[in-house]
Amino acid sequence: MAKAPRAGEAKTRLSPPLTPAGAASLAACLFADTVSLARGAGGAASVVVAYAPPDGRAALEGLAGGAPLLWLEQKGAGLGERLASAAVRAASRGLSPLLFIGADSPTLPPRNIAAALEGLAVGGRADVALGGTEDGGYYAVGMRTPAPGLFDSVDWSTPRAYAQTARNAARLGLRLLELPGWYDVDTPEDLLRLRRELSEDEEARRRAPSTARWMRTHFG
Repeated sequence: MAKAPRAGEAKTRLSPPLTPAGAASLAACLFADTVSLARGAGGAASVVVAYAPPDGRAALEGLAGGAPLLWLEQKGAGLGERLASAAVRAASRGLSPLLFIGADSPTLPPRNIAAALEGLAVGGRADVALGGTEDGGYYAVGMRTPAPGLFDSVDWSTPRAYAQTARNAARLGLRLLELPGWYDVDTPEDLLRLRRELSEDEEARRRAPSTARWMRTHFG
């Protein structure tokens, strides 16, 4: 799930301390690294970019490094509708299981993605997978097949999002796999955490080379 990295529209909660242009340039790096992460962790699995706004594909294609990707315009009034729509359209192309990650967790360990795909595979132990963040949201949501109702009445961008989605899964009789926690980069505090991780962890720098270069350029 990705938004075109335009100044004043991308990562707005990071401005300040970043300028709108700086936040957009960071968003571009986060997306590039996330595409590489998804391609590497998913093996031969297809990588789908659900993009917004409708004219945002060209900008994102230029950041994807020529990777063969499936592009879907996001459809729906809110995040829940957009996720549900993307799931149905991806499944109609024969893709299963489905794992959605945002374009703002560039150092996400590949083992988290592997655990989700393994648990959701045919014969696996789960129908839905959620990777939680410390703020009560989630960095990833997976499903074996589209699950109508999974995103009903979820208060997005609040501390209730994870719990509400998990309750929806239980209500629908879906087995839930809780993935190891991680974080996404939404706030200045998250940005500082990412900066520390990239400065201290060589493996994180390998997973997110574009973001690491951005950090060196902007923070030294």
